[in-house]
This record gives sequence, C-alpha cells and structure tokens, in this order.
Amino acid sequence: MKAIISGTFDPFTLGHRDLVVRALAIYGSATVAVARQTGKNAADTATRIEIAKKSLGGLENVSVVEFDGLLSDYVKSVGDCVIIRGLRGTRDFEYERDLDRAYKKLCGVETVYLLSPAELEHVTSTAVRTLAGLNAPIDGYVAAEAIGAIEKFYGNK
Repeated sequence: MKAIISGTFDPFTLGHRDLVVRALAIYGSATVAVARQTGKNAADTATRIEIAKKSLGGLENVSVVEFDGLLSDYVKSVGDCVIIRGLRGTRDFEYERDLDRAYKKLCGVETVYLLSPAELEHVTSTAVRTLAGLNAPIDGYVAAEAIGAIEKFYGNK
C-alpha cells in the first residue's frame, strides 16, 4: 500500500517532513504529491517541488510528484494507497474531517491522521512565508537544506 502525503506545500516545512518520515516508518515508502492548482497566490509548482526535494534530502523511498486537478482523481490513478494527513489541533481536525468525507465519497480512499509532535504544532507554511518575507530566521520551521531556496523565493527582495 502506498502512502500519499498531499498538499500545496507553499513552502514545505519541518511538519511536512515529519509526516513523511513517520509515513515511511509505517508504509516503507511515501509519495509527496504537490498540487499544481492551489486556489491561492502560491509559489509556482517547480519552486514548491524544488523546496520539497531539498527538504527530504537523505530520505530513501520518497518520491515528489506534481498532480493536476483533484486529489481524489490522482489517488485513483495510483491504485492501492492511503492519504496521510497531519493534525496540529482541533482546528485542523474539523477541516480534515470534512476533507476525509469528500475523499471517501469521491474515491473511497482512507485517510490516516498523524498527530503533530508538540514541538512542531506551531509550524505552518503561512508562518514560514511571513517570517521569510520579513527576513526573520526560519530555522526550526524548515529543513536546513531548504533555507536558501525558501529565502530566495519568499524573502523580502
């Protein structure tokens, strides 16, 4: 069974990396599926994929792919898989519960939730974009290998 970790990853954070590492421990391999359409003013797909790959350096059995359209259509094309999602707190739970219901209706795929470790509960892509835009330190939010790429794209130019 394949583990799919999907999102816009704008940008990829240590919380996202934690999900991948934990999915690897359970399923043996993981696919990070980066959504082309984000519904928001995001970095281009190539930039988000580059940052994700830098963030996942050193991990084996991980692929980073781009997908177009609905996640439900992508997972149907993959076959036997589960969707891995992270929960930081109760606000995430309500949002994710609604997504889970949609995924089940659209493609019948199970969603597996992993609770965020306490030290990463505050880590969000929004916080990273804000900090980088203000030229503030982002270590502790993103992988060291990705800091340069994140600062280059999201930093105050």
